[in-house]
This record gives sequence, C-alpha cells and structure tokens, in this order.
Amino acid sequence: MTATSSPRVLSTPRLYLRALGPADIDTVLPLRSDPAAMERMLEGVQDRHAALETLKTFEAFWSTQAIGMFGAFTRDDDRFIGEAGIMLRPDGLGLALRYSFLPAARGQGYAREAVTEIIDFALRQEEGLERIIAVLSDDNKASQTLAEDLGFTLEHSFYRGRRKMLVYGLSASFWHARQRLADYLVAVKASLSP
Repeated sequence: MTATSSPRVLSTPRLYLRALGPADIDTVLPLRSDPAAMERMLEGVQDRHAALETLKTFEAFWSTQAIGMFGAFTRDDDRFIGEAGIMLRPDGLGLALRYSFLPAARGQGYAREAVTEIIDFALRQEEGLERIIAVLSDDNKASQTLAEDLGFTLEHSFYRGRRKMLVYGLSASFWHARQRLADYLVAVKASLSP
C-alpha cells in the first residue's frame, strides 16, 4: 500500500472509522485507561502519557505504511466506542489485526462491523497487504469465533507468561475468493427472486 492511496476514513452502516493520531488523546483516553477494555492488549492499561506515545506510534505507522489504527465512531451520534486496525507487532510476528472496544459497546456487533471493513480495505486494495494475522488469548472465545467467521485459520500458538496465545492467519487470496463467492451467491439469490 502506498501512503498516498490510503483513505483515512472508512464507513460501515452504523460506524465511521477514522485514523487515530496524537490529537485524539482526549477521545481515546477513556478506552486506553479502562482495565476491562485493555486487559488483552499488549500495552495494557495506559495513563495519559503512555496513551499519547501510542497515538504518536499510530500516526507514524499511518504515514509510512498507509494503514494503521482507526477510531470507531457511531454514525448516529458521533460517539467514540473503540479502536480497530492493523499494526506491526513488536514481537516480529507480522502485521496484525487489533481491536478494543469500550465495555458498553460490546455485544452489539460493532467489532465485527469495524474489522470486516478494515480487513476488506487492507486486503482488497490493488497494492494491499498479502496477509494479516490476529493474535488472541486462548480464553478469548468471542474473538476466536469472530476471527474464524472472517476466514482466519489457526496457525500456531505460544505462551506469553502463563497465558496461551493463538496465532491466526488470513491471506489476501483467501479473502478475495471468499468475497467472490459471497458476491456470486448474492447474484444467484437475486436471479431466483420473482
């Protein structure tokens, strides 16, 4: 992906996703300082200074990679509910899907809506990514189900301290084939309708 080809705002039926940077510190601090929201994230709970440093990292990644972290906002009331995107993991595993939502926004399908749009953006572009991963703890059944529903396959596992981590992978070629099949099924269904 080239930095000039990347839109920094994506839309879904209920959300708009906007690239995050240092100017968003007051917006993201309630998420980044919430133990329930950040318990599974590599960086863990953050104070204002740490959150600001993370946002600077997001901005730098956007400027060099044309992909990064988006803030998820509701379209109807412009409310920040979480963040989702793709970042390079510091442990060398590769470009990974990441997301975290405020507890009040969970269980409403927002994560699925946001990450589906982000994956589609990242993998369907002509100069898009060839592959992304998702690293999930083995007790995070909701995220495992979401990853598998989206076409990620379990590749291997490792331990971070006492917690078992699962590494899922998704290739652009599989994503493209899956989307073509979905488009075909929609067309067939439409042709059968009276």
